[in-house]
Amino acid sequence: VVEYIPHGLNHKIYRPLETTEEVEAMEKMKTDLFGKDEVDFILFFNSRNIRRKQIPDTMLAFRYFLDKLPKEKADKCVFVLHTEVISEHGTDLDAVRKIFFNDYPNAIRFSTNKLSNDDLNKLYNIADAQILLTSNEGWGLTLTEAILAGTPIIANVTGGMQDQMGFEDE
Repeated sequence: VVEYIPHGLNHKIYRPLETTEEVEAMEKMKTDLFGKDEVDFILFFNSRNIRRKQIPDTMLAFRYFLDKLPKEKADKCVFVLHTEVISEHGTDLDAVRKIFFNDYPNAIRFSTNKLSNDDLNKLYNIADAQILLTSNEGWGLTLTEAILAGTPIIANVTGGMQDQMGFEDE
């Protein structure tokens, strides 16, 4: 028996969580991530820390987003970056955090542990949106994972991502 899984994704792995057990496990992960902090909005980035992923630009865009909100609402927004904090191919993201987020000390959370597919799916389900603003991307695998999990995506129109989002060449 041969089973074809486009781009190596399996809709049985990346999907909305439905059972009581799954939702409880997701809520436990959320508590582990945020403790007792009240969080109303979670933006999620899941990719490598390399320059073309434009992570500092994305962090700055998140800062601008926070600045447009009343402070009490902004303080309940979190950007979770599942990536390397420092990479020779990317940026020192903690240094970027220190520059951009003095007014919002809890706004940036780094997730650096290797996660199982199950735990990664929980993160997609916890997130209110998945973001990937890259200068060049062949497909955008993490966007597809987010879509399968039912998480809205924020992305720019480049490479294969424009196909995922339904943009056509004119």
